Amino acid sequence: MTAPDRSDRPLSGQEQDRLENFVEGENDFGWQPMPFDMLQGFLCGAASAPEDLQPEDWLPWAFGIESWPDTRPEAAEWFELAKRFYRQQIPSLEAREDASLVLYDETPETSNRFEYWCIGFLDGLEVASEPLETVGDPDEVDELLFPVRVLAGALDENERKRFGDKEWAKLLTECADELWPSVVATFRYGSALRRRPTTVRREAPKTGRNDPCPCGSGKKFKNCHGKGGAAS
Repeated sequence: MTAPDRSDRPLSGQEQDRLENFVEGENDFGWQPMPFDMLQGFLCGAASAPEDLQPEDWLPWAFGIESWPDTRPEAAEWFELAKRFYRQQIPSLEAREDASLVLYDETPETSNRFEYWCIGFLDGLEVASEPLETVGDPDEVDELLFPVRVLAGALDENERKRFGDKEWAKLLTECADELWPSVVATFRYGSALRRRPTTVRREAPKTGRNDPCPCGSGKKFKNCHGKGGAAS
């Protein structure tokens, strides 16, 4: 009997615990994986990138693998669990299911319990060959990512100085409430950019309306192949 295909199934509770224990503990591979909360944010960020990323693009980042690919047979199990955990995030990002964020209690190393998750999300976006703000509109992207950047501690020094301690505490609370809507909006924005038509680049300089037509007729472009339309 053929074994059922489990590649698209969400992780069971036991499988998720195994993956969490793996990335949080020591391993025999020499990898340095992200903490589990950061990993979930990272996968959501990779899914929101402005280009279609393959598992091979983000797996080395997720597991901290310096020498890629790692073809050891025993590594395949962890790759498969990570890929299924990635696919598990998509229904929530598409707002078809409620989100179930992995968040740990605040530690002395973090300013809030969302920090590692948000750092992971921003890192996931950076796997793409071009930044989201380069492919899209910088002001729109800045607005989308503002709650994430605040919670990740990723504001630059001048931005941070705009807020006193009480204002900053209030802002953290507001951004925590806005985090998931901002993540979903960023996912939709990145998805729209992935579906945008491909721009055809010109191989030759643009022909002016009064220039000789490239066809060689000797006529001006506007009186030949440029009739009735804009210059090509």
